[in-house]
Amino acid sequence: MPLPHLPLPRQLPKPLQKLIMPRTRAGSLLGRLMFRTGVLLLVLMLTVVGLTAWLLNQAGDRIQDEFLRRQAAELVAGLQDIPGGPLQMRLANETLNAYAQRLDGYTFMVENAEGRITLESVPMARAYLAPALGLKANRPVLLNTVARDGRNEAMYILSMPVNTPRGVYYLTVGQNRTIDDALLGTATTETFYSLLSYAVPLLLVALLLGWLTLRSAINPLYRLSGKVRALDALSGETLALENVPREVRPLVDSFNTLLGQLTRTIDAQKGLTADTAHQLKTPLAVLQARLEQLDDFKGKELLLKDVQRMSRLVRQLLHYAVLSQHSANLAVADIGETTRTVVASLVPLARQAGVNLAYSGPSTPLLARHDAGLLTEAISNLIDNAIRHSPKKGNIEVTLESSGNRIELTVNDRGPGIPASEQALVFTRFWQGPDVPHEGHHGGAGLGLALVAEVMRQHGGQASVSSRAGGGCAFKLTLPV
Repeated sequence: MPLPHLPLPRQLPKPLQKLIMPRTRAGSLLGRLMFRTGVLLLVLMLTVVGLTAWLLNQAGDRIQDEFLRRQAAELVAGLQDIPGGPLQMRLANETLNAYAQRLDGYTFMVENAEGRITLESVPMARAYLAPALGLKANRPVLLNTVARDGRNEAMYILSMPVNTPRGVYYLTVGQNRTIDDALLGTATTETFYSLLSYAVPLLLVALLLGWLTLRSAINPLYRLSGKVRALDALSGETLALENVPREVRPLVDSFNTLLGQLTRTIDAQKGLTADTAHQLKTPLAVLQARLEQLDDFKGKELLLKDVQRMSRLVRQLLHYAVLSQHSANLAVADIGETTRTVVASLVPLARQAGVNLAYSGPSTPLLARHDAGLLTEAISNLIDNAIRHSPKKGNIEVTLESSGNRIELTVNDRGPGIPASEQALVFTRFWQGPDVPHEGHHGGAGLGLALVAEVMRQHGGQASVSSRAGGGCAFKLTLPV
């Protein structure tokens, strides 16, 4: 069976070329590696199967040639030169009958140096062995009539010189494709298809093992991706090069360089924000003091409120910038004590606004790692926000409780509430809600809740808001124990 022709990639149609050799196709790296591995394994499988079929054919040809050599040796041994008589072939009667009747498909003839046939097994021998007529080779030569008769009907021929006392004679022996050859061809074909039937499941097993191997090989990339997700860009951290594959290190180095540039840019912006806020504090304080010293005039009260709001905005902006530049100093302490202190300090402000402020929490200490100063700032902002948005004689309840491996601090109010569609934006900077006029009738600056979210981020906790039944909001701070 001939070896199957495997075209080179560039000989294939263009769509198939693009499929086998994609240039800049995005997608799964593992999928692309598996595709290329599958193509290589398929090519390797077809090559092995085709090579095996070719080797089987070669082995069959060698067996055929060996049969011809043995037959020729038997004929040479049977040649007898009788003095005064013709050259004769002395063989057993059964062998001569087999040649005469071509039982095994064998035919022979003997030519002298002049090219005259002196012996032949059957009268048609010269027709069967025509390719060897007049060849007169000085060494054994193997021929066949595949091109003339086709593989199934071809004659396989061996022509060789034989030295006798009368001179050189040329013996030619040939054999048609017999049942032995047919069986050999059938065995070769069946072996080829058997190899294919085994090759398909082996290819699938190889693809599975390849997928597992490649999946394991790119695991460092998944771990690196997890490290990137856990990285805090604001902390100045970079990715460690330990256990990073050599091929990925240039990418990690470039990422660390970019991260450093980003960190420096953010630090510069924070510094500019803090410096600007700090420089604005004094002029605003002076402006407020001078307005208060002026005689009453139309709009003075509104102007003072605007200045107060600007002062609050600058103060919160400064706090936010400082908080972003400095990480929380976490230490184990009683969160209950911190919360009670904040609530007690804001009771006078609540009374001045005509609001009732109450605290509810366990009598036993609730210990957790936290920065008392920053947590005080966050709780103060939540309570101050609730006071400013609560109606007269409204109730604000501050509750503290332990829930499994976390502590939950909730500030409940009965204010106007926040639409569900807006709750995801509450903790973003300068958000004041759709119902708050541009001038800010509550004097808010839109940074208080953003400060709360930043404090929770540095504590590894979370700030959230939800609507209460009957109106109002519940702001919840969740901290890990």
